Amino acid sequence: MDITAQMVSKLREQTGAGMMECKRALVECEGDFEKAIDLLRVRGKAGAEKRAGRAAAEGVVAACVENGVAAMVELNSETDFVARNPEFRQTAEIAAAIACTNGIEDVESLRNASVPESLGAHAGRQLSELLDDLTSRMRENIVLRRCAVLRSGTGEMVSAYVHTVTNKIAVLVLLRGDSSNPDQASLARNIAMHIAASKPLYVRREEVPADVLDHERQVLSEKTRTEGKPEAAIPKIVEGRLGKFYEQVCLVDQPYVREPSQRVGSLLKAAGLDVVAFRMFVVGQE
Repeated sequence: MDITAQMVSKLREQTGAGMMECKRALVECEGDFEKAIDLLRVRGKAGAEKRAGRAAAEGVVAACVENGVAAMVELNSETDFVARNPEFRQTAEIAAAIACTNGIEDVESLRNASVPESLGAHAGRQLSELLDDLTSRMRENIVLRRCAVLRSGTGEMVSAYVHTVTNKIAVLVLLRGDSSNPDQASLARNIAMHIAASKPLYVRREEVPADVLDHERQVLSEKTRTEGKPEAAIPKIVEGRLGKFYEQVCLVDQPYVREPSQRVGSLLKAAGLDVVAFRMFVVGQE
């Protein structure tokens, strides 16, 4: 099949490999994207993680934490110009507040929910009305794409972080801890910030699906084999190299962004905290 410039660019974006390396990999794999990514990894030209697929969308994320509930939404527009509009961002914040107040995770249910009295001027109106009005005034397709909610139980706490420079990354995190403890509450938010920066996929090693781990072992085995290592030594070498993979995808194994000499897991343990779950939205990503 023909290998187009768009295919090469997409592979380069997802792997960080050079343009010619990407083109050669696509040619050898007859245009199969997943096989080309694995081939680049075997050759040491790509990282262990794949970047999430990006949708053709602009927009913002917003988050809200109240009464032991944390919620976040992604609101999309056609252009970044509209995404930077203060009214657009305010609407996203209203949507997050409604999701938080009502614990709503379903987009259609959230659209049909009413603005609470605590939010003032728009109180009593359905969110769908605000979105339709915004669409009419901005003359762009405005889409409430997704929402997420984390609820804390007894002995748990929630926190959230939004990267306010861009308003395009948001994280919710649920931890076992004491929300009345200011040190723990501060660290909880810092952990949410770390997740936004380091983008783990799982909390701990036990959560990595067996098929993902098997695939990683296969890629590392082939890479080790191409390096000329003895066949009998490959399994042991691969298990050692899996540690680097875990550092990339598991939160508790990652070096803490504010103090790279310390692992997130060790930091949490010393503070009496334990991460139960997290969610992350990045605008435009699958």
